[in-house]
Amino acid sequence: MKTRDIALSSLFGLVIFSQKLLLPAPYDKFVSIFLQITLLCLAFLATGVTGPILTSLISGLLTATIRGGLPLMTFTFALLYGVLVSFFNFLFRVVEAGQLKRRRLMASALISTLLAGVSSSSVTIALGLMPYNLTLVSVLLFVGGLQGIIGGYLSGVFWMRYFHNF
Repeated sequence: MKTRDIALSSLFGLVIFSQKLLLPAPYDKFVSIFLQITLLCLAFLATGVTGPILTSLISGLLTATIRGGLPLMTFTFALLYGVLVSFFNFLFRVVEAGQLKRRRLMASALISTLLAGVSSSSVTIALGLMPYNLTLVSVLLFVGGLQGIIGGYLSGVFWMRYFHNF
């Protein structure tokens, strides 16, 4: 891993953390997913498989310091999100023969976001930290999925327009 890769992942992790400082939980979920998936996908495109994992590791550690309730849970799900993004981007081969496959990137972002959302919501409900409300869970998953698709699309646009020669 190059110094440039570490610096870029650190910058992306810091941006994700900074955004979480502005909005308290759970309201940050409606905005942060979009920013987080966009930066995690860009980290994958710029640095490879380790990019989203390192980015989520840094943002998870920083976010865990400000979340008083369950910092380990915050860190774990942040790291899980990065691992899912890396895994599905690699599995779907979003970059093939040097060409970005935008639809594959969008699908990968959607699946990663939904899996992370379902797992974190399930654990939160199972621990009794959030009451089971089908409407709330449905809205969270719909909004999260929509943000995943848009974030995947925009990361592809940003990559092709601004970062492709990075």
